[in-house]
Amino acid sequence: MPRIGNPIPSSEVPCDRCNSKRKVSKTWTEKIQNAHGVVTLRHSQLMCTNKDCQKEFDKVLLEDTIKRDKLRLIKEENAARREAARPQKQSHV
Repeated sequence: MPRIGNPIPSSEVPCDRCNSKRKVSKTWTEKIQNAHGVVTLRHSQLMCTNKDCQKEFDKVLLEDTIKRDKLRLIKEENAARREAARPQKQSHV
């Protein structure tokens, strides 16, 4: 079976921000059950070898995570408010 994706290993692709080398900081596998059996996925977390670039990336990632969490809370609050405002169905017996 042919491999899917980029033939160049992702650790060999330079950093998009500073063009320096990247290294694999963590790898793990995940098994997912689907209709055809079990699929095993291999994940790799990459880090930039430039410490300043990686620090800036981590800062932006944290800001984005906080922003997404705030938006998720607002969405949940709006959904709860809409559900509470929905008229209740009356059963006729």
